[in-house]
Amino acid sequence: MATTATARARSSQRHSAQRQAVASVERAIRSAVRPPRSRYLHEFAEAFRSYQSQLTDADVLARACAADILLIGDYHSLPSCQKFAASILRQLATQDRRSNVLGLEAAYSASQPALDEWFRGGIDDNELPQRLNFARDWGYDWEPYRNLFKVVRQGCEAVWGLDSEPRYDLRRVRGRDRYIAVKIQEMRRLHPEPRLVVFIGESHLAPQHLPRLLREALPGEEMLTVLQNVDALYWQLSEGSTPHPAPVSVAEDVVCVFNSAPLEKYESYQRYLERWSG
Repeated sequence: MATTATARARSSQRHSAQRQAVASVERAIRSAVRPPRSRYLHEFAEAFRSYQSQLTDADVLARACAADILLIGDYHSLPSCQKFAASILRQLATQDRRSNVLGLEAAYSASQPALDEWFRGGIDDNELPQRLNFARDWGYDWEPYRNLFKVVRQGCEAVWGLDSEPRYDLRRVRGRDRYIAVKIQEMRRLHPEPRLVVFIGESHLAPQHLPRLLREALPGEEMLTVLQNVDALYWQLSEGSTPHPAPVSVAEDVVCVFNSAPLEKYESYQRYLERWSG
């Protein structure tokens, strides 16, 4: 009994130390970027504070297979998020007979001619990031997305760029949501049968953001949101988990998977801030 109590105490101490480290990095990020007070970001943070039940990876895949529209949340600076998106897209292609169409926030809709030419084989994988102006317009590393595009060639019917300007103005982010919702409607019109897989920044996936717009625009579609590494849920589940918590069901149409700790998330973003400021 004493050994068990000691182990629990040590686990609690590690948990507390992790949270203190995360808070320190978050303070450094806030001091560097001085973000505006944003109701939009607050709505995301408040939307996912609790979960219903734990799941297995097979449960998550089964729910994804049943979806007509699959929304996958991205934390842009964290390669494990892009790796997960590639993995689930590969599993859908190999384990489900339904075809897929991928929509990306990381590509502007104005880049669609380049995406179409690449998909037809007119330009190679090395030329694609230049044609997309990926380094300038997106600002994050290409390599994690290169793997995602490899899966697109193998298991998708098409790939779409979804985003529009202005990317970095939170005062106009709801307008971007409306634009992306219209592009997804267009995807459905041109691809009536495949599953639509949308890979987009996590904050767009609060229930009252993009999901609400899509439910209004495409009411007959079965939709699933797959979040990654939500902090509030991670802290509830992390004690004693190795290496990361199991997936959880947040709502009937929302699940969350874990592939990185909060400290990894914020340190990855801090590295980009240092790079950009340099």
